[in-house]
Parts: sequence; C-alpha cells; structure tokens
Amino acid sequence: MKQDASSKFEILSLFEKGQSEKLLKLDKLLLGVLTLVYTLIALLNLGTLSFPTTVYTGKVGDSLTLDFGKTVTVDTAWFNGNIAKGTLRFVADDGSEETYTQDQGDMFKWQESVLDLTTRYLRVRVENEAVSMNEIAFFSNDDLLPVTVLEVFNDNQTALNLVDEQDTVPETASYFNGMIFDEIYHARTAYENIHNMSVYEWTHPPLGKLIIALGILIFGMKPFGWRIMGALFGVAMVPLMYVFAKRIFKRTDFAFIAAGLWAFDCMHFTQTRIATIDVYGVFFILLMFFFMYEYVRRDFFTAPLMEKLWPLALSGVAFGLGCASKWIGCYAGAGLAVVLFYHLFSAMFTAYKGHDKGAAKRRALFWDRLWLTAGWCCIWFLLVPGLIYFLSYFPYYRYEASIRPSYGLRDMWNTLIKNQKDMYKYHSQLTATHLCQSMWYQWPFTFKSVWFYVEKVGGKISNISSTGNPAVWWISAVGAVCLFLEWVLGKVKKNPVHSILFVGVAANYLPWILVTRCVFLYHFFATVPFILLSTVYLLFLMEQENRRIHWIKWAWLGLAVVYFILLYPAISGLPTSFGYAGFLENVLPASVLYYGWV
Repeated sequence: MKQDASSKFEILSLFEKGQSEKLLKLDKLLLGVLTLVYTLIALLNLGTLSFPTTVYTGKVGDSLTLDFGKTVTVDTAWFNGNIAKGTLRFVADDGSEETYTQDQGDMFKWQESVLDLTTRYLRVRVENEAVSMNEIAFFSNDDLLPVTVLEVFNDNQTALNLVDEQDTVPETASYFNGMIFDEIYHARTAYENIHNMSVYEWTHPPLGKLIIALGILIFGMKPFGWRIMGALFGVAMVPLMYVFAKRIFKRTDFAFIAAGLWAFDCMHFTQTRIATIDVYGVFFILLMFFFMYEYVRRDFFTAPLMEKLWPLALSGVAFGLGCASKWIGCYAGAGLAVVLFYHLFSAMFTAYKGHDKGAAKRRALFWDRLWLTAGWCCIWFLLVPGLIYFLSYFPYYRYEASIRPSYGLRDMWNTLIKNQKDMYKYHSQLTATHLCQSMWYQWPFTFKSVWFYVEKVGGKISNISSTGNPAVWWISAVGAVCLFLEWVLGKVKKNPVHSILFVGVAANYLPWILVTRCVFLYHFFATVPFILLSTVYLLFLMEQENRRIHWIKWAWLGLAVVYFILLYPAISGLPTSFGYAGFLENVLPASVLYYGWV
C-alpha cells in the first residue's frame, strides 16, 4: 500500500512503518501504560484488608459473658458470621433477652440486628445447632461500644475471638467489606478448600475456586484476599489481548485499540472484581484460541515441526485449565477442534492439489506430519487436560480421605464421576427463575445486566451491575456480523484468522441457544473478545481500502472510554446521587441497571 505524504496521515504512517508481529519499543510503552492504568482502576476500592479473621465456634450450651464496663443501652449489634447455622441468645442484667439466628447466606459480611437491651453485662448462649462468628460489634446511638469477654463457660477459649478485632468494624457495611452475589458460594468454597471442609458449591469444577484460594492464602479471608486473583487475571487479559491483536494485525495502533476496548469494557471490569469463577474460564478460553492461532498461522509444510507443535501443546494446556475452571471451556474446546480439523483438511487439499514433481513429496510430508500431529493432540488435548481436570478435584479427595481411612485411587475416580453426574443433573434440571435472567439473543445489545449489589448510603446510592459497555458490545455485535457477511460473499481475502474469530464467536455463543435453564448476560462474556477482534479486523480491512477513515478506530476507543466513565458508578459500587442514578437508568442508552428498583 502506497504511503500518503500528506501531513494528515503522519500518525498513521508512523504506525505503518513499524509493522511487525513482535512487540516493538512503542508497543511496550503503550502496553505498559495501558496495563498500569487499568491495574490502578481495577484495584481501586477492590476490597478491604481490615476484616476479622479469628473465629468463635460454639455448640449448643456454650456460653460466655460480655462486659461493657458500665451500664449502657445496646441499640444494635453487627454480626460478621462464618460458616454455620445456629442461634445466639443475649440476656441482659434485668433478664430481658433477644436472639440472633445465624444463616449461611450472611457469612463474611456485616449484618445488623436490633437488640434494644440496657445492661452492663451481656450473657451470650448458643441455643441450637452450632454458631461460628468472626466478630460481633455493639452500638449505642451509632457509637461503637467498648466490650470485653468477662467469663467463659464450658471452657470454650474461642469465645475470646468474639470481640477481639473491634478495630476491623467499618463505619458502614458495604460491598467493600463483605461478600456479595455469588461470592457466598465461590469464595466460601475456596475457604473450605483451604481448611479441608466439605465443599458447599460443587456445581462447577474446582480450579477457579482454587485460584481464589491462593489469594486468600496470601492476604487472608478478607474481601481483598478473595477478590485479588480475579482482578489480576482481569489485568492479565489486557496484555494478552494486545499480543493477540499484534499477531493478527502486525500494527501497533490496532493492537492498542483492541486492548484498550477490552480494558474499558464494563463487564470485563466488573466480572473480574468479584470472587466468582467466570474470569478464569474466559481468560483460559482467550489463551487457548491465541495459541491455536499461533499454530494455524504457520504453514503446515514449511514451518519447522516443533514451531507448529508447541503452540498446539500450549493451547491444549489452556484448554485443560479452562475446562477445570468452568464447563464453558468445553464449548470453546469444541471450537478448537473445528479450527484444527479445518487447518488439517486445508493442508490435505493442498497436498493433493496438482501433479507436479513435488506433489508426491508434499503428500508424504502431509501424512507424516498428520500422524505426528494426531499423536501430539492425543497427549495435549486428551491426556494432559484429563490429568489437569482430575487433579483439580484434589480438595475433594483430601476431604474424603480425612473421613474415610480406606479411601484410595478407585474411590477418587468414583468421586470425580459422581460429581460430574451431579453437575450435569443440576444444570440440566434447573427450573429456577431469576430477576436478572435474559435470553441469548438479547445479550449482544446488553438488554439486562446482572445485579450484584445495591445499598443506600446517606443521600446517595451504591450499585454494582454487571453489564457490557454499549460502545464496545453494540458496535462489535454489528461489526462481527458485517465481517462474516463479507467473508461469505467472498469480499475478504482468506486468512487463518477468520477461522479463529468466527469459530471463537460460534463456539462460545451458539451453545447457549440450546440451554433451557435460566441464563444471564455474563454468559456472553467469553464471546465478547471474539466479536471485538472481528470488528477491529473489519476496520483494519476498511482502512486498507480508504486511509482517510483511520480516525474511526480512535473515535470508537474514545467513545468506549467515555461510556466507561459515565457508567463507572453503576459498575463499581461508587456512591452517586439519585439524580445521576436516574440518568444512567432512564436516559443514557445502556442496560437495565436496576437503580430504579430501589
């Protein structure tokens, strides 16, 4: 393509001169700045590190006495529960009493309960089942009351842990200092894995929860601890997208645009800042398709054999990690198979095309490499992923072995198979409905978000809704369809990237058409990178035809950043005025954010 000497194309020419699939100095600079900016945004107000971690555990009949130092009126108490279900009875000096029933849905967050007792000493007794508490805080006229453990009955020394971390009591209870949404399943299960307990959430494979557990092991069972790994995986997606796009376009500007759009997608931000497992599945899906592209873009006949096979192996490892995180990895894996077989059939067509002197040699080389590739795939797409998946259930095996001394390898296999049957039965027979459920055909246009959290804070409202950035999703949805139509009509020159993009969309999106249970907008999360790359690719082709439209991609990125800023209060929990919340809900073209439901 000829260079235009006009000054208006000076910036465009700068990017064109450095065409390379490798990261150049400018790439490293832009990628470093983008990743740093996104990291700061992602970690801002992620979660507190000031959270009670010592635990009181009591069984029926256990009791203790608390001392406030003087007679006070206890208006309310804040309870930060652990994993248990039971009832505490509080008895004042005059015999008046109140009860608090701990529920497992209230764990690892601050729950307020009215006591309305006037006393100096407060007798606390476990009434039924078992109680497990991280901390209790008592208030009088919104002032935190100093309290100590005076006397312990039944020699339960964990009673000292009930009020020993009063400095962790926040001014207000919020998402920042407690579990929200499905964290009560996944972060809880990560905690159970660490402590060799029977797991509560078994409806998804374990790897995502094991990754969450790593953050907890490093930072403690605190909101920051159970969210940090998801946030870091979200950060890692930015350079991954940049490198993926650089391989495709060999242009710094298009790599930056793709990574920037992904960084400022609202769902990418929100979904990775909560301790659920979707982020891990999507990360490994993007990784497995990246390595598959590294494989198919190399010529089957002329590329050194190991340069072909190692990307294939890494794609298989990513596939195994994706499946062990969430079953959406299996959908993506089926797409990988389609891409691989298409590549092999294309090579076979090339091998058997023509009758020149080199045809027989090409055919012999094809079959030699085909059988090597088949054996390689058996190892890296069957054996290794199977081993990864089997080993991901280690916490299940460890727990079963702790209660069954004769537990062995056959029992481990039976545990694995039983869990797969239970998972399939759960998902295939689920009939529950949900306020936030939506249909697959509504997802590309962000019809309805998934509501994670809402709380009134004084005269403001704090809200977290998981939704896509309309500037990213709506444009990408249209662009991906346009690119596909151009390809079908033969107006686009064939390129290995087409199979990656189109199959990436189909494998991660079309299976949901067949799912009859209630589904949600975040199930489209794994499809977004592929419609995004498809639309950037369309712009790339359009710019090659008409250099004067090079500004469109920058305008698109700018619009996405503006939309991200406008929606930030709705996706981050940042308290905002009810007036602005009304603007986001009723004026700004976006998803249903549920501000109006409060």
